[in-house]
Amino acid sequence: MKLGCPIRREVLLMAAVLCAAGCSGAPGEEQAPLDLNPSSQEEARLTLQRIRELHDEDPVAALDAARRLGPRLDALNHLIARVEVAPEHFVDFYELKPDGILVSESGRLGEGSVLGDRELAAHSSAELYRQLTGGAVPPAALLRAQGHREVSSGSRAPAWAAVEPEARSSAAEASLLNSFCYPSGDFVKCWLNVAGNGWASANSKSSFAKVEAWGTVAGIWFSYELSVNGSWNINPGYWRSFSAYSGSYATCPPLVACGNFEYYIRNHRWDTFNNAGGGYHATLAFRWNCSYGLCGSP
Repeated sequence: MKLGCPIRREVLLMAAVLCAAGCSGAPGEEQAPLDLNPSSQEEARLTLQRIRELHDEDPVAALDAARRLGPRLDALNHLIARVEVAPEHFVDFYELKPDGILVSESGRLGEGSVLGDRELAAHSSAELYRQLTGGAVPPAALLRAQGHREVSSGSRAPAWAAVEPEARSSAAEASLLNSFCYPSGDFVKCWLNVAGNGWASANSKSSFAKVEAWGTVAGIWFSYELSVNGSWNINPGYWRSFSAYSGSYATCPPLVACGNFEYYIRNHRWDTFNNAGGGYHATLAFRWNCSYGLCGSP
């Protein structure tokens, strides 16, 4: 287990900021145009950083850039399917490379989630898709992504927790601790009223993340087996949650259809970030001490 903590807004921090290509230079110097067709996750993260910086100066232009970047980001994030459950409220399904699947839900602050613990724990991704669409046939790519392998190729041992001390929560945060933070898991972290960057990594069967952006644009990316699989921006006034599941395999002998499965233990890492002046809430949970049917929710 590895952990990096974001910066509490109550703490004043003087830090050097590394600019992405095209950030402001000398007065009057013209910026390079936003790259809205990035060819890699690394380039996409630079564009997302530029959009977050632009939001402080011109929110309308930043939101328009984020909208135009969306289709390319969907492709880089390996989007399989998207269901609009209400206006501006979506459930997305992404394929993880080399195996596994990630389910994400997003909506406006104050709007309830349709994917609670019961739904995540009780349904496969294909069943969730059918439930959300009123019985539509899941895309073939979704069925392939949640498919099981026949033989385990060896999972690494779970990581052990190495958690840094954190400040005691204030009385004003008590209700958020109860309503926003994940209450359980093999490792759980919750950052309330923070700015800057944070990250956590563990060898897990499943992991979960949730971000609320209330001050400025916040960002999050997910790495699977040490490779970034997805990057997202969360605009102020919105939230987004994620459920990531490692690839799975059949536990019965070859050529025997016993119907028993298990998740591989893979490396999961979540990074949260924004510009120094912003504000967001984030909570993370990792699960490795669980069996297949009980790993679905935090």
